[in-house]
Amino acid sequence: MALPDNTLSTQIDSAPFTGAAQLPVRSLIDYESGGIAIQDPSEGLLYQTWRARILNDGTEIVLDAREVPAFTAITGSNISEVSLAFDQNMHPVLAYVEAGLAKLYWYDTAQGMQVTDEWPGVVTPRVTMDDKRPLQSTKSDVIFAYLKSGNLYCRQQRDRYQTEYLLQESVNRSGLIKVSMNRHFRLQFLLKP
Repeated sequence: MALPDNTLSTQIDSAPFTGAAQLPVRSLIDYESGGIAIQDPSEGLLYQTWRARILNDGTEIVLDAREVPAFTAITGSNISEVSLAFDQNMHPVLAYVEAGLAKLYWYDTAQGMQVTDEWPGVVTPRVTMDDKRPLQSTKSDVIFAYLKSGNLYCRQQRDRYQTEYLLQESVNRSGLIKVSMNRHFRLQFLLKP
């Protein structure tokens, strides 16, 4: 896991993001490195760049990649933000905001299906696989990060997102832009001013 003891490093080691995370992100579009197809991790999680877009006046979240035609992953209304990740089995994980409410769409192994959880009070929800390198597959995790009440928090897939970890109090920022691995192999949080 890229967050030892569920805490931030005391030394800042800022560097450019790696893979698809280095592409510009906006609230209506996000990019993530991923496998060859949904539910197909056979070529690893760094095979191609995937894109998540909010389309049709905020009623759809559409995913696509170089070798995967666009398809609708989520339908709703007033969807205003999206963040994309994949778990180790190439199930999509989407953090998004619909009608002002943060939501997380993920594969729950206990139920054997994709589920959507709601997170009242959460601002700028973002997701990432903390380390996509094949040698780290047993240690990696999908991280769900966000601001709430002015503090930076995260949750992990290994906990089924049930445990909230306080990473930093009083961040004095309006939200998260993205969270992903940087070139120094550190999980990096990019905050809005």
